[in-house]
Amino acid sequence: MHVRLSAPDIACKSCANAITNALNRLSGVQQVTVDIAGKLVDVQFDEAQVSIEQILQRLDDAGFPATVVFG
Repeated sequence: MHVRLSAPDIACKSCANAITNALNRLSGVQQVTVDIAGKLVDVQFDEAQVSIEQILQRLDDAGFPATVVFG
């Protein structure tokens, strides 16, 4: 499954790395792409292993609260 998230606190490459590292530690996350300029995070994941709510919570815990754009 794919979800696109809006994370307005993304400001730099370091932020993108922190988001990628945080999400990649979740079981079931397959791919993370961060668009710094657009402040977007695209996540490919296995919905049998992880939920959108868990992804959002992990981002919130990492300091990057996000909302679902589509997915």
